[in-house]
Amino acid sequence: MSTQVNNKISQTETSDAEELERQRIPPSQQLSGKYFLGAYAGEHVAGTEFVIGASLVALGVGTGDLLWGLLIGNLLAVLSWAWICSPVATRSRMTIYWYLERLAGKRLSLVYNVLNGLIFAVVSGAMITVSASAFRVVTDIPPQTAWYPQSLSFVALVLLVGAITVWMTIKGFKLIANFSTVCAPWMAIMFLASGVLSVPVLMHLGELDGVFTLAGVVDTFVWDGTTPDGSPGISMWVIAAWAWGCNLPMHMGMSDMSILRFARKSSYGYFSAAGMYIGHYMAWVCAGLMGATAALLTKSQLLDMDPGGVAFRILGAMGLVAVVVAGWTTSIPSLYRAGLAFQSVFTRYSRVQVTLATGAATTLIACFPFVFTQWLSVMSYFFILIAPVGAIIAAEHFMLPRLGMRPFWRERRALTDNTPAFLAWGIGIAVGVILLAEGSLHLFTLFIPGWLASFIAYPLLCKAAGVEREVGIDHYEAAYGPVQPAENPGTTQTEHVPVNIRSPWYVAAVACLLIILGTAGWAWTRGDEAIVHLDTFQILIVVPTVVYFISATLWMRNRRKLQTV
Repeated sequence: MSTQVNNKISQTETSDAEELERQRIPPSQQLSGKYFLGAYAGEHVAGTEFVIGASLVALGVGTGDLLWGLLIGNLLAVLSWAWICSPVATRSRMTIYWYLERLAGKRLSLVYNVLNGLIFAVVSGAMITVSASAFRVVTDIPPQTAWYPQSLSFVALVLLVGAITVWMTIKGFKLIANFSTVCAPWMAIMFLASGVLSVPVLMHLGELDGVFTLAGVVDTFVWDGTTPDGSPGISMWVIAAWAWGCNLPMHMGMSDMSILRFARKSSYGYFSAAGMYIGHYMAWVCAGLMGATAALLTKSQLLDMDPGGVAFRILGAMGLVAVVVAGWTTSIPSLYRAGLAFQSVFTRYSRVQVTLATGAATTLIACFPFVFTQWLSVMSYFFILIAPVGAIIAAEHFMLPRLGMRPFWRERRALTDNTPAFLAWGIGIAVGVILLAEGSLHLFTLFIPGWLASFIAYPLLCKAAGVEREVGIDHYEAAYGPVQPAENPGTTQTEHVPVNIRSPWYVAAVACLLIILGTAGWAWTRGDEAIVHLDTFQILIVVPTVVYFISATLWMRNRRKLQTV
């Protein structure tokens, strides 16, 4: 919950969190599209972008395959939010946890919560490692790129960063959530600046090797279509599948139901395009350019460099700040979500107690760099397990009414468990595991047949289980209630405070971002001195960065005062 929409929701939930978790969201608490546009734009420019952008270079994708694959895959992700997740969220107005419990009973929802908690714990652990890699650069600790820690000093550093992360998650989550909203525009500009800086450096290095076109340079030095060991890289369709599936828990896995239930319109799911094409297109491309450039300048293999080392070589000290901030703005909300998921399983313990235990385990995971060096593969295995759950929810909402069956039929029958749901989940996982063992499909694509298998199997299993058909009724009305839930006594309309573009703090913050980007663009006029300009850029952006954070923080504070009033 690191974005504007989550901040607003958390403010609402502080008064009566339990009721909102078990209550459909009434019109007075629903939010306008501006919240979701800012939310998706902010949340998907984070620490994972450093890892994924460099990993795609190491996987040996070609330039054309990368650009087209990301274009297609991110479009499919946007449509998954807009056509699958958002319609269910805005019609039911429920969290995924409540929806799944009503659909399948507490046992399946508990298993799902454990898996969900594990996914977010791994994400948090990987980002703790990423943040630690930035602190590592200012020490004599060598880069940690093996699957195990190669330095006790690095372990101590990770434990320190992990302890800070856990403390901020427990004590200062709302403050960090607000700060991450301030950080998002700066991080997006820093990613873009890294790409703008890297291109003239690559062009200069290309000229030394007799390559004089931009296409030739990126094909030679960045996305050359082969892995470091010389074997062929992955195809456009595998790239598309990864771009589509990297946020699978949120869209096809339905996790963002908990956020989109606050959306006034289902069409707000399309606003996810802001996150996909800023964070998962521009940022990944720029991170790849930055990683390849850093490797060439240091005469190293990209696989032997960590995010801190890459960012420091291109962006200097502010690059280390970007890595730390990006890591924390991902690890903190991920740890928070993991704690909530596990707390729903271990109900005897408070959220703080569960978060402490989860944070301790997550920090130990972070000591092993394989979490981020093998990030894409680790997450793909989780997707095989989690994708069928989203498919079952989608089938419950879209397919059962079309077959004359009411959603939440298990609840109406007062059954403890939903046997067809358990079987459909097992079928989806089995399909993924069988195809993984058979080897005909790439690991990154296996969530697709698993999701489809469960989506098709669940309605058929419901029919075989004797779920009765009901005609002449509105199945959604019968299951969820009216389209607009009734208001609670005493609730007031949620108001949106418009952005005051005339605020001097807002103007100053935007000006600083433009100065940083303009300073990066200056490298395009330097010709053979593009490499020298890197050092100049790293010095010149320090003051604009400091002024930006001061201005943006003061603007945010004043805006929050207006929201309170």
